[in-house]
Amino acid sequence: MIRSFWAKVIGQPPGFSLEARIFNAICFASAVSLFFNVFFNFLIGITQIGVLMTAVFIIVSLCYYFARFQMKLKGSIIIYLVTSNILSILNYKFNSGISGPTPFLFMLSLFLAISIVPKKQYWFWIMLNLAIVIILFAFEYKYPATIINTYIAQKDRFIDFGYSYIAVAFFIFLVTTSVRSSYYREQKLVEQKATELEQANDTKNKLFSILAHDLKSPLASIQNYLEMLSEVELDEDERLSINDALLTSTQNTQQLLSNLLFWSKSQMEGVTVNMVKVKLKKTLQTTLQIQHTAAAEKGIKLTDQLKSSVSIIADADMFELIIRNLINNAIKFTEPGGEIIISADSMGDDCCIMIKDNGIGIPYEQQNDIFSLKVNSTFGTKNEKGVGLGLVLCKEFTELQNGKIRFESVPGSGTIFYIYFKLSQDSNDITTPKIRELVGR
Repeated sequence: MIRSFWAKVIGQPPGFSLEARIFNAICFASAVSLFFNVFFNFLIGITQIGVLMTAVFIIVSLCYYFARFQMKLKGSIIIYLVTSNILSILNYKFNSGISGPTPFLFMLSLFLAISIVPKKQYWFWIMLNLAIVIILFAFEYKYPATIINTYIAQKDRFIDFGYSYIAVAFFIFLVTTSVRSSYYREQKLVEQKATELEQANDTKNKLFSILAHDLKSPLASIQNYLEMLSEVELDEDERLSINDALLTSTQNTQQLLSNLLFWSKSQMEGVTVNMVKVKLKKTLQTTLQIQHTAAAEKGIKLTDQLKSSVSIIADADMFELIIRNLINNAIKFTEPGGEIIISADSMGDDCCIMIKDNGIGIPYEQQNDIFSLKVNSTFGTKNEKGVGLGLVLCKEFTELQNGKIRFESVPGSGTIFYIYFKLSQDSNDITTPKIRELVGR
């Protein structure tokens, strides 16, 4: 409550600079202090100072208004500092000179000036403050009778000094607290930016590694194969064996390149999410046919347990990409003779799609990073290349569609991926596209 009120009083970044926030705080606190000071000076019988304080209260209040609400900071600072110096000079004359608390006020005025004026103006205000103090001291030394002793009793002097000390200490506390708070805020922001920069650099290095190694290897294999065809005569069995190896390598590379392009585009441009009613069985028909063929070539059984009646709210293209990557991963990391099952169950308002395999599973030490680019490159059960980029896409694209993804895996026993999307009600067909931006990572 108090913090919220204070934020409204002084303004918040980025609309207000540190100097502006300090100045607004000083003006507000000065106005409040002067308001009570008026009554205090009348109370102890210093009528002239009380009248003067009333005029200064009005000027300071106007400075706060123009700086906080009219955004006229420079002019308000100059008026405030000039008024502060004039007030200190008059206070020196009418409030006991060097025997009064005015030297405290000059020190406070100098401290505030250094805190809020541009750096190039430091020396002007320092020299002005110093010159005024020296002139006043010299004047009082030569003409002591011109300085009015306003203290009727000794206790009045002690009260005035005590009050002035508290006021000066309060303003010093106010400024230093504002500076420290801003420093810690900026430090936290710098640390956050450094972390984001480190993550972006790790991502860049990972992508360069993918481009340099994982795309280079299959291209080199194709080149070697073509060179062998032109230089060496191969029998039919050798030719078929090499063809199968090249086909597998090319398919893996195509999948990798497709994921890489999708992910790079999502990072640079954002992606359009078109949320519609998606019938699971019908939407995944082509994808499952292709994956059936890939699984059969490896001797794996792919079982489709999806029901034709189940529909979800999703982006059809993104949803296909997610399922394609998860099944492709399951095929890579399942031994020949294994089985992969895709099914779906309703869970309240949600639909849970499950891709279950009885493959080699995910090592425990990699499970925390499986949806990030931190995971190291891995190979499938027939040396198929896997880099984890597909799972990064799966997580990002699932969350873009307001879905959730998780997994359970026991090394040596298999893995189950769970994806949750909202179930579609047949009476509601959502067709409104919406844009989601992937924030810089």
